[in-house]
Amino acid sequence: MVENYDTFFCSGKGGVGKSTVSSAIGVKLAEKGYRTLVVSLDPAHSLSLTFDRKIGEKPTKVVENLYAVEFNVEKEIKNYLERVKREAREILSPVVLSEIEKQIELAYYSPGAFDLATLDLMYRTAILERGKFEKVVFDTAPSGFTVRLLSSPQISEKWLEGLINLRKESLKYRKMAGGTEVESDPVVRILRKRLNQIRELRKLVFSPRTLFSIVVNPETLTVEIGRRTLLELRNLGIVVRLIVANKIESKEELSKIEREFKKYRTEFLVIPKKGKEPKGVESLRSIAFGL
Repeated sequence: MVENYDTFFCSGKGGVGKSTVSSAIGVKLAEKGYRTLVVSLDPAHSLSLTFDRKIGEKPTKVVENLYAVEFNVEKEIKNYLERVKREAREILSPVVLSEIEKQIELAYYSPGAFDLATLDLMYRTAILERGKFEKVVFDTAPSGFTVRLLSSPQISEKWLEGLINLRKESLKYRKMAGGTEVESDPVVRILRKRLNQIRELRKLVFSPRTLFSIVVNPETLTVEIGRRTLLELRNLGIVVRLIVANKIESKEELSKIEREFKKYRTEFLVIPKKGKEPKGVESLRSIAFGL
C-alpha cells in the first residue's frame, strides 16, 4: 500500500504509537529500495527511542536507504525568524528596521512561531530538498497541533493574497508620482515568494500521492480524538486513507474501532499488542509487513 505514496503524515493522540508507525513505514519503504527520510515534527522527539539509536538534527542513516532526523525546534524557530529579519533589511529603512527587528525578536515567544517554523521546515524538507529523498514520512505532534498546522497554508494563502493586493493598490498611487513599478517592488517580490511556497505546500498536502493516517488504540478517548481528527481534516478537504489500530488484544477491541471508522471508507492496519514497545529495525519490520 505505502509504495503508492511519496509523502506520509501520521497523526493521533499523544502516546498512541505515531513514531512507531512512522518508523515502520520508513523501514518498509527503505527495504523496497526507496531512499526514505523519517522526520519528527513533534518537539517531544521519539525517533531515537524507536530506532534504538541516536538520531541527530541532520539526516542520520539508520540502515540502507533509510534516514531519520529530529530537528531542534528552538533552533528552527530562531533560524526562521533570522531569515525574516534578512528580508526586512532588504526593504526597510534603518529607522523603521530597528523597531521591526524588536518585534521579530518578540515573535519568538508567540504561539504561532512554532507553526510558521514547522511549515518552513516542511517546505524545505519535502519540496525544496526533495531530490535527496524519494519518500518523506512526517511523524507529527499530537492531533490538535496537526490539524492547526495543516489549516495554516489555507489561511496564510488568503492573507498573503490580501497583502499583495493592498501593496499593489499602494504602488498605483506611487507610480503616478514617479514611484516604483509593481514588478520591481521588493515587498511584492518577497510576498509572492512566500505565497508560492505556501501554494506548493498546499499542493503537497492535497496531492493524491500524500497519505494521511491516524493511529488509535482501544481506549475510548483515543478513538474519539482520532474520529474527531478525521472529521476536522475532512473539513479542510484532506482525506484520511489509513487507520492504524495499535495495541489490539482482542476481536472486541478491533470491532469497536472498526465501528467508528468503517463508514469513512478508510483502510485498516491492525498491530497486535506486544509485551514491550518495538525498538530497532528488526522489531519495526514485523509491523511494516502489513503496510
